[in-house]
Amino acid sequence: MRRIFNTELSVKSGGVTELTLPATPYAMLDALEKLQMEDGEKPKWEILQIYDCNSIVPFLDHSGPVQELNALCQQLALLNEQEVAVVEGLARMEHDGDAQSVSLPGLINMAYSTDRCHLVEEAVNDHTLGRFCAENGFVPEVDNLSDEAFELLDFARIGREFRRNEGGVFTHGGYVQKHDEVKRVYGTLDLTPKQPDYAIIVQTASGCEIKLPFPLGETVADEPVQCVDCAAPALIGLSGALATWDMLAHRLTYLTVDSELTKYKAVLDAVRCDDLGRALTLADELDQYTFSPELCDPDEAAFAHLEQILPEQEARRLLPHVNLRKYGQAMIQEMGGTITGYGLIQPNGGEQEHQPAQGGMEGMQ
Repeated sequence: MRRIFNTELSVKSGGVTELTLPATPYAMLDALEKLQMEDGEKPKWEILQIYDCNSIVPFLDHSGPVQELNALCQQLALLNEQEVAVVEGLARMEHDGDAQSVSLPGLINMAYSTDRCHLVEEAVNDHTLGRFCAENGFVPEVDNLSDEAFELLDFARIGREFRRNEGGVFTHGGYVQKHDEVKRVYGTLDLTPKQPDYAIIVQTASGCEIKLPFPLGETVADEPVQCVDCAAPALIGLSGALATWDMLAHRLTYLTVDSELTKYKAVLDAVRCDDLGRALTLADELDQYTFSPELCDPDEAAFAHLEQILPEQEARRLLPHVNLRKYGQAMIQEMGGTITGYGLIQPNGGEQEHQPAQGGMEGMQ
């Protein structure tokens, strides 16, 4: 599925993360987890990069929840360029041709209603619309005119009157006219983030999607596949043998039950794992790491360390005179740790075999 937007999600309590839309179910759950939201918090979103459908951006209501924006992007990703122009046209009709924000539920309904409109790609203004109408029998009065008389017609006036009478609008892709009411799809959608009924989805070379894990004991073909959704979203896009993906899916199921999945995702983030075999090995090596999800930046790590080694009164007396960020960065580097999107991960003793990941200690400078 093609990308539409890259967004930044943030909450008042300080959590920030990025999410590419449309997002898979696990990618959405993962982004919300990284925000470490307090009860009742809802993330705000901002568009960082537009990959496609930029003509829809002026109509987006930024007060809507990210789940609704994702549902809109999921449908937009299925549309071709002409259909996106129709969605733009429907949005413009909402405000008599003006580019003003439309509620996300309204845009979702429009994105499912491209078959309720006509699109005339060659009609880009009143003149070209008027000529199209005159040439295609929409203006019966001019049907019997000679070629010379036909060219003397005021096509701009014809097009303007036709557009106003029919309620159509011009878009980046041509003239859009609605011939039926917009579908009411939004109310049938369940946009509540939920744990999927699989650990991993892989796709075969033929495009067939397979949910994993298979039942224990079932024979698994050893064909090459690519991951398209995963409980550990860092692995989305990796390729490997179906049998290996199935083994990892079973591991992820166990990690979820044992509440170790977030720690595993932090390790993947820290080591920048891009190999399926290594990802499978790491799932069995989590006891070699210490995970501190409450420590999300060097300042917090430094403060926690000072509280451990100093009496409380002395620590508070020292704090105003310490550069917590630099102290925390130095401490994390010394112990070979990394600040990941999930918190601090560090090996149990000695230096790590990896360099801090982007967004980790180096990324906090």
